Amino acid sequence: MTSLPRARHWLVGAAAIALIAGCSSEPEALPPPDRSAVPSHIDAVASDPAVAPAEPTAIELRSPAGETYLSSPLNPEKLMRVGQRLNPVNELPVWWGESGLPGTDTKETVLVAGHNYSRRVAPFRALRVVQPGDAVLLRTPNGVLRYTVERTTPLPKGSLLSQNELRDHVPGRLILANCDVVDGEPTDNNYLVIAQLDRPAN
Repeated sequence: MTSLPRARHWLVGAAAIALIAGCSSEPEALPPPDRSAVPSHIDAVASDPAVAPAEPTAIELRSPAGETYLSSPLNPEKLMRVGQRLNPVNELPVWWGESGLPGTDTKETVLVAGHNYSRRVAPFRALRVVQPGDAVLLRTPNGVLRYTVERTTPLPKGSLLSQNELRDHVPGRLILANCDVVDGEPTDNNYLVIAQLDRPAN
């Protein structure tokens, strides 16, 4: 089978987010996600001056005031496609192995995906309360990267297959994705958080 260039390869798989498993209908509806403070496990508050590309190991979401409302390790096994299905093996968010490796000089978009459930808690249920201006911190073995959220959006499942600016690779861009749940019920959307790397001051 002909291999795709790395910069385009992940996009084929990213379109398969439409089939990410985990939008279940189990008993006992959950309360809606909120921005309640949780303990932080990442010390740095700004991007290190130079971070060589490496697989991320942890993620945090913070308000503009610096309050952490999501802090989670990442699954150590990178996410790869199985057929046309993206299926993280557990509730931990996971780096999509065919996207860019996070680093200060990475030229490709980085993608982190996670499960979301209608009636079971998973870290990425918090994506629904992310706001523009929030910070996303990714910890890697080489340092910490800080991104600022530019926008959030539901996206119909499978729509990344069509012409969409999210198909373009943008240096420093980070996309977080889950299976969208609204009012306790799964939808026909994925939910995306689009963030951009903060460039350290010279």
